[in-house]
Amino acid sequence: MANLRRKNGRERAWNVKYLGIGNESWGCGGNMTPEYYSDLYRRYAVYCRNFGNHQLYKVASGASDYDYNWTKVLMNNVGNRMNGISLHFYTVKTWEGSKGSVTVFNNDEYYKTLGKCLEIEDVIKKHCAIMNEKDPAKKVDLLVDEWGTWWDEEPGTIKGHLYQQNTMRDAFVAALSLNVFQRHTDRIKMANIAQVVNVLQSMILTDTKGTGHMVLTPTYHVFNMYKPFQEATYLPSETLCDSMIVSNNHTIPTINTSAAKTADGQIAVSIANVDLNKQQEIEIKTDGYKAKNVVAQILTSKNITDYNDFSHPETVKPATFKNFSIHNGSIRMKIPAKSIVVLRIS
Repeated sequence: MANLRRKNGRERAWNVKYLGIGNESWGCGGNMTPEYYSDLYRRYAVYCRNFGNHQLYKVASGASDYDYNWTKVLMNNVGNRMNGISLHFYTVKTWEGSKGSVTVFNNDEYYKTLGKCLEIEDVIKKHCAIMNEKDPAKKVDLLVDEWGTWWDEEPGTIKGHLYQQNTMRDAFVAALSLNVFQRHTDRIKMANIAQVVNVLQSMILTDTKGTGHMVLTPTYHVFNMYKPFQEATYLPSETLCDSMIVSNNHTIPTINTSAAKTADGQIAVSIANVDLNKQQEIEIKTDGYKAKNVVAQILTSKNITDYNDFSHPETVKPATFKNFSIHNGSIRMKIPAKSIVVLRIS
């Protein structure tokens, strides 16, 4: 195999870190039962060895959203032969017929989308509870390696390529999802949005007509604003706010937050005001930590349906946020309706 690699132009070993054995094996990856897949995984994993000091991280094809039995079977039959098990969860209106327009929707559809998005936390908790029974030491990681919104493809694009636009609604799905993942970092060690360029909830869209034009989406800006959370340590926090009941009986808190201690000792706080009409007055209290300086960014737009395209690439973009004050170490602010704010506190 090494000679075959050299023949194809690579002298040194690739030192591949992650190896996924199958993908969506319960569906398009083979329509398998979890018992059958477990046997196949064990067979192929035997030959995926560690060589020298290189440690291979093996990922098992995990469940689709609410299929808790798949996780249970794999934890029982595969166990620590895998380093991680995947989980896929899409914020999608329906798998039958039209999934809805990405750019044309009303307020009720916006709130329904957020309600669906927030289901992911309960899904994660239930999968983690199953994993905890078999693996209380948490040696097997949970990897949410496909997530995000899924809408009808853009008219005029190639069928099956899943090219879709990206609005402020998608930005909120990104922010709320990242907040959920950060609350469960004891088990979740990877979370990959699907996908980065031109497919589903992309961060970047390129002109499929070959002009070379590229545009950054609202989802890109959320990820860019959330960079302080990379390599940070999760800080437990409590959010006290009103909630709203939407038409599909989901309860949505008006404020969604997460906090972490950054690698350089600052505190990062993300705040999403999901209310389309009301400004929210916020006070941040940090026990044992007095804020002296704050740097913040905000992502918002005139309409929740706003998006960036090649003619208007900066309709939605972050701005410096200064509508706050520091009082005895706590932070008070007024966050506009339909806005996402990330603060760095020192």
